[in-house]
Amino acid sequence: MLVNQTHAKTKRGTLIQFKSISIATAVLFCTVGAANAATTFNTSLASPPGVYFGAGNSNGNFTVDRTGNVELGLSAIERYVGPIVPTGSTYNVSTAATAEPGKTGSDWGFVFSVNINADGTETKHNLSNITAILGLQDIAKGTTGSFDLALIPDNSLYGAGGKCFPSSSCNVASNYAFQNSETLSFGSIAGALGDPTFDYTMNNTYIFTLSLYNNLSGGSLISSDQITVIAGRGAAAVPEPLTLSLFAAGLVSAGALRRRKKVSKA
Repeated sequence: MLVNQTHAKTKRGTLIQFKSISIATAVLFCTVGAANAATTFNTSLASPPGVYFGAGNSNGNFTVDRTGNVELGLSAIERYVGPIVPTGSTYNVSTAATAEPGKTGSDWGFVFSVNINADGTETKHNLSNITAILGLQDIAKGTTGSFDLALIPDNSLYGAGGKCFPSSSCNVASNYAFQNSETLSFGSIAGALGDPTFDYTMNNTYIFTLSLYNNLSGGSLISSDQITVIAGRGAAAVPEPLTLSLFAAGLVSAGALRRRKKVSKA
C-alpha cells in the first residue's frame, strides 16, 4: 500500500512525485530493490512500446507513474486532434462538442496505459497476473465509480509478439501491456464510472485514478496514477480525491460493461 510521498525536480526541472510502496509488492513486479514509485508530469510513455492504440496517436503529455518496471499512464486529449498539455497532473478541457465532421459527443476524452514490462526485463508476469481499475470522481455531481479496464473489448494489447487488437481476441497471458482512449460521452463508459448523466457542456472537475492490483498476492496495490480534468471553469469546490478503498464498490457496475459487444472509438 502507499505510505509516503515526497517531491523533487530533475536536472531539467521536471517535477517528479515519489511514493513509497510495500517491499513485498515491489519484489513481485519490480526490479530488485525498487520500492519507490515516481510520478512524472507532461511526459511520454516508455518506448517501445510507446503509444500503440489506434493509429497516428502521439506519445506525449502523459502523467506517468513508474514503480520499478511497472508503468501507468493517464492523459486527457482533444478528440480527433491530439494530446492536451497539462499543468502538473491537471488538464484543462472545453465544454464544447467535438468539431470533427460526422462525430458527436464531447470535445475531450482520456487515454490510459498499463505496462508491467516498461524496462524490458520482465519474464515471469503477464496481464493475467494483474487487475487494472479505473476510478472517476465527478466533483460537481458528487458521483464516484470504478471498473476493471479488462472489460473493454477493444483495448490494444502489447507483448513479445507486438500489438494485438482487439483485446477480446487476444490471449492476455501472452501480453504485458494494454491501452486505449475513451470518452465519458460513451454511455457504457460513463455508466461504468458511476456518471450516467455526464454532461460535457457543464463546468465541472473530474478526477481519474488508475490503480493496478496484484492478483498473485491477494489483490495488493502495486501502483496508482491520477489526473484531474477541469472542464470549462471547473466545479465550484474540489474536495479530497476519491480514496482507493472506495473503488471496489464500483466493480459491481462492471457487469453491465461485460455485456457490451463493442465500444465506439474515442
